[in-house]
Amino acid sequence: MSTMLTNEKLFAASLILSGIFFLMASIWTYRTTAKNISSHEKLPRQRILGAVLAGPGLFWCVFHAKPLVPVSMHSYLIPTAVICTWIGYMLLDFLFSRAFGGMLILFAHYFLHDSFEFKTPAKPYFSLLCFVMGTFGIVLCGKPHLLRDMIRAVSNSEKWKYSMTAILTLYAISYITYGLIHMAGK
Repeated sequence: MSTMLTNEKLFAASLILSGIFFLMASIWTYRTTAKNISSHEKLPRQRILGAVLAGPGLFWCVFHAKPLVPVSMHSYLIPTAVICTWIGYMLLDFLFSRAFGGMLILFAHYFLHDSFEFKTPAKPYFSLLCFVMGTFGIVLCGKPHLLRDMIRAVSNSEKWKYSMTAILTLYAISYITYGLIHMAGK
């Protein structure tokens, strides 16, 4: 049996890690209460975590930008990503929300693209998951304060808490399942 890392194994590992992230987010959401809301609602405005998330996201964008930029300017793309990360850290409010939204968009694109390449089963369901995740990422990039508002709603309403926990758990279970399917090579 080969232990070589293939694109499908990388795709599977990405799905499993995303599923674990959604599971942790589900637990975090379920534990959000009126007592700890003051610390939880600060997350969308976190500049350091936002920069830590935005940096890799912008570096990931470099590879998507190369076909669109003349070859003579390729050497400027990585320095531009570094400068944009720093500018975002210095000037943007709700940096974590914006960076998180950007990562959701990038992962939705990556997952959807590779699901066609590696023949993911139940593709309409998987495509819907990717579509909703990417659309939510677009909304977060445009209205980053909505993440804070959602955290507040989760702390104040049992309906919101259970609904958001259920949605995040659905994503966790789905992505882990799809990751295990692709890890097995089926």
